Amino acid sequence: MPELLQGPAAIAHLLRRAGFGPALATWATWSTLTYDDAVDRVLAELEAPPPVDPTGFDPYDLGTSQQLWLERMLHAPAGLAEKLTLFWHGHFATSDAKVNDPQALWNQYTLLRTHGAGSFRELVLGISRDVAMIRWLDGNANRSGHPNENYGRELQELFTLGIGNYTEQDIREVARAFTGWGSRKHTFVFRPEFHDAGSKTIHGQTGTFGGEEVIDILVAQPACARFLATKFLRFFSHPEPTTEEVEALATEMRANGLSTRATLATILRAPAFRQPARQRALVKSPVEFCIAALRAVGAETVPAVVPEALARMGQVLFYPPSVKGWPEGRAWMSSVGIVERLRAAQIISVLPAETERAGIAAQLVDVALQNEMPAATRTALEAETTPQGRMALLLGGPEFQVN
Repeated sequence: MPELLQGPAAIAHLLRRAGFGPALATWATWSTLTYDDAVDRVLAELEAPPPVDPTGFDPYDLGTSQQLWLERMLHAPAGLAEKLTLFWHGHFATSDAKVNDPQALWNQYTLLRTHGAGSFRELVLGISRDVAMIRWLDGNANRSGHPNENYGRELQELFTLGIGNYTEQDIREVARAFTGWGSRKHTFVFRPEFHDAGSKTIHGQTGTFGGEEVIDILVAQPACARFLATKFLRFFSHPEPTTEEVEALATEMRANGLSTRATLATILRAPAFRQPARQRALVKSPVEFCIAALRAVGAETVPAVVPEALARMGQVLFYPPSVKGWPEGRAWMSSVGIVERLRAAQIISVLPAETERAGIAAQLVDVALQNEMPAATRTALEAETTPQGRMALLLGGPEFQVN
């Protein structure tokens, strides 16, 4: 095992992966913690309930849901609870482009934020009863005699097991088990008159199963823990986990009842997480990049130009491109995406008051990069004559695009 990241480098790595990166106002405090104490603080955020929606908040006002979520990311001490919610938003990808009900999408966000760190079984049960998901995958059309297979397929392919770990018969039978699960306005309803109560055979088990029994069957499959372990490692740790790493984490997950909090604690405390080769190995998504930049310069709010920039980069919260969720890794770094990141870096660099820019630019080398820069970047920084230009160079540089 190579020597592990230590000191501020390890803390910053933790904050980038388990949150949205160091914040200007608090980095000095975080950087002096031991690694174990920092992990404890990060994990503690999972215990707190989501903030109360502000008075007058109305999801039907255009852009307000996205704005409020971005603000929560910006102001979180580290951000693991919101980062985990972003992970689940991509995993259970649901778009308002079809649901066409911002309140239903906000209710789904609240579900993911409130229960995302607990039992995966309970989370899947909650998402199966979620009104936005029911509308997204046509649950109201799933009736005895005419089963709609959309949710039965995606529940297995994208949410619990992964491709190759189910059969077409499993899809048909799971769809039958969920007949009668629907919604009325913003409430889940079970309509027994639409439910197929007949015998079903699912993953080798036979019975008069309903949706809840199906969830029990699926999360008990060995493939479920392996599927989740792979996704957790790729999102929070490193892009290409080995078979051995996946199996070890899956075994730990099964031992902990598929507890997400326990899984994240295992990942963040593992020596492999702090291997130097895994530092800055994951490309920031547009949301991660913008929030990290805002935190690094000490922004007090998310300006309207940021959601606009995110739209140009292709990541609008509550509008994932498909049921498969958001792109990953280098897929974000198209020529258009890179140009928009540079533009966003320039916009964010002018947010601090002019009288504060010089001081912030001086601190940014440590806050954003922990003073780790290639010689070429340092030379370019020394040649830049304005604080705003130095901030834009640091935020738009290649080192800041990765976690």
